[in-house]
Parts: sequence; structure tokens; C-alpha cells
Amino acid sequence: MISDKRLISIKVVGNGGISTSRNAESLGLIVTELVINSLKHAFDETKKDGLITVAYNVSGTDWQLAVSDNGSGKPDGVFAQPKTGLGTGVVKALATQLDAQVVTLSDASGTKVSVTHATFPAV
Repeated sequence: MISDKRLISIKVVGNGGISTSRNAESLGLIVTELVINSLKHAFDETKKDGLITVAYNVSGTDWQLAVSDNGSGKPDGVFAQPKTGLGTGVVKALATQLDAQVVTLSDASGTKVSVTHATFPAV
């Protein structure tokens, strides 16, 4: 998915935590879908320093998973329709199974998708 002309790094950060195998599987599928989405849509051939960051933080039984990129995002003033593609549907369905909320923020500096369980403080 990444041509030799594009240098895209993936950075993983987090404070660790414990999860059931079922939840870990769902989180893994969400991460995979969101990273692939960034690779497919966030970076054009002119972007030489692409970065995708996967962050997972835990606070008690609550957690937040965030996948962000420094790609093109949506420019200011562009109305973004809610996406309804297959990948977006999969992420939303998995988040629902995990009792989590999905929030997407996008602007000219990139896109961030956060999947937050219960009352984890917004980041």
C-alpha cells in the first residue's frame, strides 16, 4: 500500500492495560481498518514525511484508542459528509460492541479518529 516514493511512519504509544481477548480482537480490527484508511486516503505522492500515530490509553476500566495522521485531512470550509463506507461501518459496529463512542476530527493538518469507552477523559 505504500509506494517506494512515499515515506510513511507508524508510531505506537500508550500506557498499557489489560483487555479480554474478545475486546483485544475488536480493537485490533479497528486499528487495522483505521491505519489502512489513512494509508489509502491521507497521503498523496507529494507527502514525504507521513506519520500515522496509534495511541491506546487506559484509566481504570475505561480506555481510549486514537489513530491520527498528518495527511491532507479536510481543508477549512469544506463540509464533510459523514462517511458510510464499509470500513466506517465496521469500525462503528465494533465500537458499539465495545460500548464505545467514535469521534472523527479532520482539518487541513490531518485526521484523528478516537474510539472512547465509557467516561475516559477526552484527549
